[in-house]
Amino acid sequence: MGEFIFKLPDIGEGVVEAEITAWHVSVGDKVDEDAPLADAMTDKATIELTSPVEGVVKSLGCEEGDVFAVGGHLVVLETEGEDAAGEETEELSEEDTSEDSESSSSDTPASSRYGEFIFKLPDIGEGVVEAEITAWHVSVGDEVEEDAPLADAMTDKATIELTSPVSGKILALGCEEGDVFSVGGHLVTLEVEGAAPAPESETKDAPKKAEASARPSSPASKTPSTPPSTSEKKSSSEKVLASPAVRKRAMDSGLDLSKAKASGGEGQVTHNDLDLLEKAAEPEDGETRIKVIGLRRVIAQRMQESKRNIPHFTYVEEIDVTELEAFRARINQKKSDDKPKLTVLPLMIRAMAVLLRDWPQFNARYMDEQGYVSQFSDFNLGIATQTDIGLVVPVLKKAQTLSVWKMAEELNRLAEGARNNKLKPEEMSGATTTLTSLGPLGGIVTTPVINRPEVAIFGPNKIRPKLVMEDGQVVERKVMNFSVSCDHRVIDGYDAAKMMQDLKALLQDPQMMFLA
Repeated sequence: MGEFIFKLPDIGEGVVEAEITAWHVSVGDKVDEDAPLADAMTDKATIELTSPVEGVVKSLGCEEGDVFAVGGHLVVLETEGEDAAGEETEELSEEDTSEDSESSSSDTPASSRYGEFIFKLPDIGEGVVEAEITAWHVSVGDEVEEDAPLADAMTDKATIELTSPVSGKILALGCEEGDVFSVGGHLVTLEVEGAAPAPESETKDAPKKAEASARPSSPASKTPSTPPSTSEKKSSSEKVLASPAVRKRAMDSGLDLSKAKASGGEGQVTHNDLDLLEKAAEPEDGETRIKVIGLRRVIAQRMQESKRNIPHFTYVEEIDVTELEAFRARINQKKSDDKPKLTVLPLMIRAMAVLLRDWPQFNARYMDEQGYVSQFSDFNLGIATQTDIGLVVPVLKKAQTLSVWKMAEELNRLAEGARNNKLKPEEMSGATTTLTSLGPLGGIVTTPVINRPEVAIFGPNKIRPKLVMEDGQVVERKVMNFSVSCDHRVIDGYDAAKMMQDLKALLQDPQMMFLA
């Protein structure tokens, strides 16, 4: 038995690639000579590719819809007799062979001094299959030392710095800042002195897991026809119908074909469509464009998902916090030196911890895809915190068990950790409901967006003076509007109003929260 490698033939002057629009065979099929293998489309024509030999299909070089390079190994067939490595190899003349061997022998001393090292995106967390490359610290052509930083990678659990396991020169980067890249994908190619060492991801920790998690452009391909940095970088453009010339132009221009309005007769994107897309992509005079990446992209995505999936409603109650502020002032005057100074936030959280014992439907998550609501006995409160890199939500765990002093200490620790990006993943997850406050900047009324799959988010606004009538006299009181946004699929407006009345009673008579 032997192998025959069918390479994508040269199917037109100037054509360097074609889109495989249909396969007529599968792995394991027996094919006869001249039997159809696949249909290939260029910007000039669509042709049927036929098999030059009889055999059994061992592998296919790509999937339907993929663009494949001329000369790439498209189909490998098992044939009777000796190996037939493809027609091209048999056409090499003795003169070509001798020239190649002479060139090879003369170049060997120089070329042997260098090798290539491929740094693959490592497995950076249990269950993590991809990460966003939020920042590059190197460029093509840079010389880097071992352990030098290469890039920052962000998952939904943490942001980590990726360092080089070898010294060398950067030959290629696998993606751009803001791209989501697969674990096991070829992230950086380096030129190193001597024989190239085996990549760390193949010699340490969990190589098979990394390989399995990667998303190459062709699961069946044994010999990819494009560089790893291109073939591993998937995009929605690959599923759009377009000729190879249009695809190449879009790739060269950095345009996403999926964003073009297809006007072709068969629904394909044309050059005219790209003209319109390019025009729309051009910045206006005085316009500055900032790519949405990293934490800001995650926030945008989650808020969009929340508003798309949750029917929000917001209820706002005005609360007189004059007694609460006086109570807080007395506590701070009498506290010992080893205790932190209290803000109003720990007292509000204490009131909520007492309140939600009777209102567990607000301390819950709606798992809509699974079809159930989870209510919790522990009050794990997400605290929305503004940082230099965006809004993060550390979690105050089991708040119902903490004294107001311990709450103050934990709130300070979590806020500091969030601002310095030092929190562990477990300190950023597990919230059962969330509180968001802008403190003295809190405005009059807010309508916060729920942190899905939670069902409620609480939003105290700023404390302000207000003149009110008491016993026929005008007096000044301190008041605060308190908002709650709810998921109307699981919380009714009546329940929100009644719950807020109970919260109001606790905050207006603060000693009651310590007697409950």
